[in-house]
Parts: sequence; structure tokens; C-alpha cells
Amino acid sequence: MNRKITLQQDENVLSSLTGLFESFDGMQNVYFGDLFLTNKRIFVVSNKLINVKVSLWFEGEKVGNVGHSKLIVGEHRITVRWTYKGNLHHFMKTFQQLNVNA
Repeated sequence: MNRKITLQQDENVLSSLTGLFESFDGMQNVYFGDLFLTNKRIFVVSNKLINVKVSLWFEGEKVGNVGHSKLIVGEHRITVRWTYKGNLHHFMKTFQQLNVNA
């Protein structure tokens, strides 16, 4: 997949993954698609079974602790279950750096 996404003027992609993701925000959803990490948000894009685009903005939300493959932004939790393309270790380290700078 790894498609282009529309970014804000001062936003840039830091890392991306393609794989199987599980998100929880009061409801559990499983996606196969792309996960983009920018300097402002985590962006989930999936076109398998259902077309979905979900942005988890860092502004106004606390970026939570990182453990294994779970990313927590505010009330949202995304778990990377399986990676088809991309480097999960690099993605997690970049996310942790955002957490330190937040």
C-alpha cells in the first residue's frame, strides 16, 4: 500500500508501516492498511473491507507510554499485530521521541 496522504503545511511523515493493526477507543477495530507517524498525528488508512481514514492528533492529547507494539494517544490505543512492510522498531523509536518532546 504505502500511499500518499494529504498533509498540513507544516506536517511531515516521520515513519510508516503497512500491516495488521488493532485499535481501541471504546470500540475494538482491526485494520489491514497503512499506519503513518507524522510530527502531528498517527494516521491509519485502510481500504480492505471498509474504507477508513482515522487521524489521532497529538495536539491536546497526551501521548502515552510505549510498550511492545502498543501506541497510546489520548484515549486511543493502536497495537501493531503484524507488519508486512516497514520497520516497526524504527517506528516505535520515533514515536518514543515524540513522547519525550511532547
